[in-house]
Amino acid sequence: MATSDQLFMRRALRLASLSLGMTWPNPGVGCVLVRDGRVIGEGRHRVCGELHAETAALVDCRARGNDPAGATAYVTLAPCTRHGRQPPCVEALRAARVARVVAAIADPMQDDAGAALAAAGIAYEVGIEDDHARHLHGGFLTRLATGMPRCTGKWAMTLDGSIATAGGDSRWISSPEALACARRRRRAFDAILIGMGTAHRDDPALAATRPRRHGAVDGPLRVVVGARADLDPGAKLVTSARAQPVLAVCAEPPSAAIARRLSESGVELAPLADPHDALAVARELGRRGLNEVLVEGGAHLHAAFLGARLYQRLEIYLGASTLGGGLPAAAGIGAALIADGQRWEPEEPPRLLGSTTLLRLRRAL
Repeated sequence: MATSDQLFMRRALRLASLSLGMTWPNPGVGCVLVRDGRVIGEGRHRVCGELHAETAALVDCRARGNDPAGATAYVTLAPCTRHGRQPPCVEALRAARVARVVAAIADPMQDDAGAALAAAGIAYEVGIEDDHARHLHGGFLTRLATGMPRCTGKWAMTLDGSIATAGGDSRWISSPEALACARRRRRAFDAILIGMGTAHRDDPALAATRPRRHGAVDGPLRVVVGARADLDPGAKLVTSARAQPVLAVCAEPPSAAIARRLSESGVELAPLADPHDALAVARELGRRGLNEVLVEGGAHLHAAFLGARLYQRLEIYLGASTLGGGLPAAAGIGAALIADGQRWEPEEPPRLLGSTTLLRLRRAL
């Protein structure tokens, strides 16, 4: 049976999950204030630059007419100790005279919160629901550890393993229910990545259902990778770039006229010596502060990211059809032996979406 600490931390983690895709380069943290077994305030970090979770919870507590003095604060990531865009949360908790702080995991970017809280006479514990918190904040932790975001590969394929026919037709392998789920799912990521070939062939908008706010723009960053930044000025990505940002990562600069048109449309250009080098692309995205990236590209892009062992998670939509041949999910020679392949395990049970089965997997330890 779960303890009260676990139950309140799980509530904080659910709050934090609502901020996925909204707070980069910060993590989306959740906080719950509890006194005498009752929630008296709660909050989450909603957008980078705005209130941190602990401060938001204190504001909510007082707005409810409650006094946070003597309360326990449950927070999914240890309170910050340094002044950044916001003042240190340990100072806000100290000023509020909370009695105890329970953190799921420590923050590797900050000093020891326990020492600062102990100096103020506040009890501190860390490690409640830590596995859940490490998974939820996995993109942030991955970027701090490697300089690259946590990358998730996503594709739809037939029962016999094709993402398109030999002629390139792929509409639609998955069911309408699966397509709706995939669009909603995009909201949990900081960026969506495709190749220039996919941009030309499919002219995708990469829209997220009910896009969430990030700063002054809506929805995740849309990233296109290719040798040349030759996006059509009339492409959906270009015409919507003012509403939802687009980054073109390319080796060869476009002509002055095309560059001007793209810039005027809101498309940002990012030069990269070898955009086919998946590690170099991931490092560029990490340098920009992206924590969670969803890769929706074609067979060559998936092969590059799989070959570089960059995928930590997979989201596969398995349609109830066969082609008897076609384009595989990853194009290339691949591993020489089965033993050299990458192993995956369920992140959650398979889910049926109409006639499509959704598999969410994570790299096996």
